[in-house]
Amino acid sequence: MKTRILTAAAILGALMLPVAAHAQVVAGTILGAAVGGPVGAAAGAAIGAINAGALSGYVATHTYPTYVYQGDVFVGATLPSGVTYYRVPTDYYAPAYYAVVNGHTVLVDPNSGKILQVMN
Repeated sequence: MKTRILTAAAILGALMLPVAAHAQVVAGTILGAAVGGPVGAAAGAAIGAINAGALSGYVATHTYPTYVYQGDVFVGATLPSGVTYYRVPTDYYAPAYYAVVNGHTVLVDPNSGKILQVMN
C-alpha cells in the first residue's frame, strides 16, 4: 500500500515539474518587465533578436550618409534630433531602427534617441 502511494506521489510530482517551471518563467518575465521598463524590454528584445552580421551586411549594401556626431558613440548616448533613423527590415527583426553615426551603425530607440547597441 505504501509503495502505491509513494509511486503515485512520485508520478504526480514528475508531472507537476513543467507546470512549476512555467510559473517561474512567467513570474520572472513579469518581474523583469516591471523592473526594466518598456525601453529596457524593447532594447533587450532588439539586441537579442537581431542577427548582427547579417544586419551589418545589409547596411554595407545600402549606403546611407553618416551623421557627424560631436560626442562619443557608445551605448546609452542620446543622439540629437537631426539624426535620421532607418527601419530594420523584417528579415532581421521588427520593429527596430538604426542610424549611421560617425561611420558606425547603431541601433537606436526612435522615441528617445538613445543608442541601444553599436554594431560596428
